[in-house]
Amino acid sequence: MAKKTGTLKTFNQFRGFGFITCDDQDIFFHKSEVTGRPPKEGDALTFEMAPSQKDPAKMEAKNVTGGTAGGATQGTVKWFNEMKGYGFIEEGDKSHFMHANDITGGTPMDGDNVWFDVVNSEKDPAKTAAKNVVGGSGYPMGGGGKGGGWGKGYGKGGYMDMMSMMYMMGGGKGWGGKGWGKW
Repeated sequence: MAKKTGTLKTFNQFRGFGFITCDDQDIFFHKSEVTGRPPKEGDALTFEMAPSQKDPAKMEAKNVTGGTAGGATQGTVKWFNEMKGYGFIEEGDKSHFMHANDITGGTPMDGDNVWFDVVNSEKDPAKTAAKNVVGGSGYPMGGGGKGGGWGKGYGKGGYMDMMSMMYMMGGGKGWGGKGWGKW
């Protein structure tokens, strides 16, 4: 198969697919066809064209490479505690601390292969931490920073939104402003 080059138009990591613009057309690809770092919008990607297994009359991208999302190091999520907002990534025989503020995209799930940068820990320079973490297969992470995510205040997009989502998934009604109840 001949290699083609195109530009990433969109990639929805959570739904597992994206589109590459090449020769004035949008070409579908599945995340299982991505080799190396995950792609981000605007990346120049190299791929091969092949018939879709679902519909052989349609073509899709296979062996997609050239993504630039996340850091330069690949590792496996050892564990991540969503409530506390931290966990660890294993890279060979090394273990790196990761904090929710340093994660982009999906929540890291145990066993996920992720891409990240290794830095010295701010609290203990003898230890390492993971920054710029990408590749988690869980639901999208909340905002981050003050008032939105795991920063101070647990504001919109953060802790309470996550708790509401978890409660609703369990069959509840969610957070109603004055306590748990109807919206």
